[in-house]
Amino acid sequence: MSVINKEYYGDDFRWFVATVIDNSPPYGLEGRIQVRIQGIHSRDVNDIPQKDLPWAQVMTPSDTFGGSGFGTHCQILPGSLVFGMFLDGVHSQLPMVLGSLPRVEYPSSVQASGRTDIATNPFSYDFQQSNSQMQDPVFYLPTAATDTTIDSTSDFVSFFIDNGYDARQASSITSVLYSVSGHDPAQTGNGYGIAGWPIESPRYSRFTSYIQRLSPSRTVADAAGQMMYILHELRTSNSAAHSRMIRTRDIGEQVFYLAKYYVHPLTTVNVADAISLAHQTHKSIGGR
Repeated sequence: MSVINKEYYGDDFRWFVATVIDNSPPYGLEGRIQVRIQGIHSRDVNDIPQKDLPWAQVMTPSDTFGGSGFGTHCQILPGSLVFGMFLDGVHSQLPMVLGSLPRVEYPSSVQASGRTDIATNPFSYDFQQSNSQMQDPVFYLPTAATDTTIDSTSDFVSFFIDNGYDARQASSITSVLYSVSGHDPAQTGNGYGIAGWPIESPRYSRFTSYIQRLSPSRTVADAAGQMMYILHELRTSNSAAHSRMIRTRDIGEQVFYLAKYYVHPLTTVNVADAISLAHQTHKSIGGR
C-alpha cells in the first residue's frame, strides 16, 4: 500500500491554463491572484460569478527571499494567461500558478449572446491574423457599421455588461464617464474624450498608441475605440479601480472608487451627480 496519497502528489498531477481576473487579494490571501480556469470555470459570469472563483497561490522565483515580509509581491496583471497545477490533484480546489504565458488581448463584446451581429452591435469586430507573418490581430468593420451612432446610455451599459460587468457595475462606470465627458468622444474641456485623459499625460499617450494599433478602423475621436481602451485600462494599468469596484454591491461606493482610482487626478468628476445618475441608470435597465 502506497504511503503517498496520489490525489495530492506523485503521478496524478493535474495541470491547468487560466485567465487572471484580479490581482488585489483580500486580507489573509496576500500574494494570491484570482483565476478563471479553462475547462472548469464557465466564461459566463451568470454561471460562475467572480466572487466564487478561487484565489490561486503563486510560485515565486528562486532569487526572492521567500520569507514573511520579504521579497516582492506578484506582478501578474488581470487579463494575463497563466499556467499551473492543482495541489489537491483531481479535487481541483487548490490551484497554484507556476508562471504566465505570452498573450495579446483586445477587449470586445463579440461573445455576448444576441449581440454578435455587426448590424446591431457596433462593438462586434471580426479579425484576421497571420501567424506566419507574426502580425497582431487587425480589427475591421464594414463602412456602414463604422458610421453606426452609439447611444449615450444604453450602448455604454450594454458594452460593459457584454464584457463581464454586472448591471450595477456597468451603470456606475457609465455614469462616471458621463459626469466626466457627457459621453462626448471629442470633448476637450475636461481632459480629452469620454474618460477625460489629459492630453499632456502619459495615459493619453498610451491611449493614442492603443488606437493606432486598431487603425484604420478606429481613430482617437472614435467612441467605440475609446470604450475599448477604457475596458483595457480597467483590466490592466488601472486594475485598482476595477478590483475595488467589484468587491462592493453599493453603487455609491462603486462610483466613489472609480472617481478616485480610475479618473485622472487632473480630470474633474462630480461624484454626487454620478451616484445619482448611476442609480437612475441601474433602475432604468431593470436592476435590483
